[in-house]
Amino acid sequence: MKKVIALFAFGSLFLAGCPKHEIIPAPTPKVELESSFIGIVNGSQLELTQNVDGYYLEATKTKYILPSPTPSKAAYYANMKSSNGLVSIRVGLGSISFDGSADSDPSLVVFNSFFSSTTAPVYSASSANGFEVVYRDGSGNVWTSDDTQPLQDAVFTGIVQESDGSGDYSKFTCTFNCNVYRTVPDLTTPVLTDSLTLSLPIQNAILKGWFKR
Repeated sequence: MKKVIALFAFGSLFLAGCPKHEIIPAPTPKVELESSFIGIVNGSQLELTQNVDGYYLEATKTKYILPSPTPSKAAYYANMKSSNGLVSIRVGLGSISFDGSADSDPSLVVFNSFFSSTTAPVYSASSANGFEVVYRDGSGNVWTSDDTQPLQDAVFTGIVQESDGSGDYSKFTCTFNCNVYRTVPDLTTPVLTDSLTLSLPIQNAILKGWFKR
């Protein structure tokens, strides 16, 4: 009986001394997101760079949820803005149709397909069915593109679609030329409701950024 107890104790010590193997999880993929803008705005070069002077890209979306069978729609925006200043430039592109009664967002397949195929969109008011530019100047005035104007263009290139734990992204480089507009009161007339429409050109613009599902 004593020999059996001794062998059992020896075996217990042997097992207790075995090192435990640590299981190291596989690295989590992380999408690299870079943003910048350069262009000629009203005759002067404007350059905005991520992490310079507080600039960063804010990716947002607007959804128009309608009861089935009417399709819901989603438009997406990439806004190059700063926490330290007023100047910003935003592009928007829409819209993606989806069943809002069944899903809160377009599926990843539909999201990727839309942005990979919509490379030369037409201009559209509020990005409802195309492309829109919104510029905020140093005084806080907001200027918006007009879909009725001729001689304006937008082209998306370098489209790369990636996902990680924080979301699904469609990265792009967008080049565009357009005029943007804002309406102000016409102080040259006594009629308070009279207004003037001002415009300024944006030329050779290049925005590097992303849309987020």
